[in-house]
Amino acid sequence: MVNFTPAVVGRLNKSEINSKESIRDHMSKAFITLSKDITISEASTSLLKMNLTGAPVVGDKGELIGFLSEKDCLKFSLDSKYYNHTPSSVEHFMSRTVMTISPSDTLLHVVELFLKNNFQIYPVVEEQRVVGVVSRKMILEAVTKMKQTSW
Repeated sequence: MVNFTPAVVGRLNKSEINSKESIRDHMSKAFITLSKDITISEASTSLLKMNLTGAPVVGDKGELIGFLSEKDCLKFSLDSKYYNHTPSSVEHFMSRTVMTISPSDTLLHVVELFLKNNFQIYPVVEEQRVVGVVSRKMILEAVTKMKQTSW
């Protein structure tokens, strides 16, 4: 069997990632939130327009109440086309159990979360309020910029 995996040139030193860098340094503070009351069609359009894989759903006081992903929107699209369902609100399709991270979490911790779970974005929550989001792409950019060490 032929192995097409390229040789590893270097690897990240765990202590380098585990530095005092927190997610606060890498999260996006410019993000959209969705209301549970808007239609799933409006939310899908917003995600597509902003080129996002998902967005936090917040209540009246900015508290996190759910998360709407592209996958949730696909479920609605399939149901509406196949079963001829009428437009519904975000509340009916959002995920209510949401994994969040804290702005003080380390970069290493978040890298491990992305490797362990199949999420593409995490809401960053402080005192029950969404203060930012962090995506796999943002974390990949942060890790890529780090110095690589040789074997």
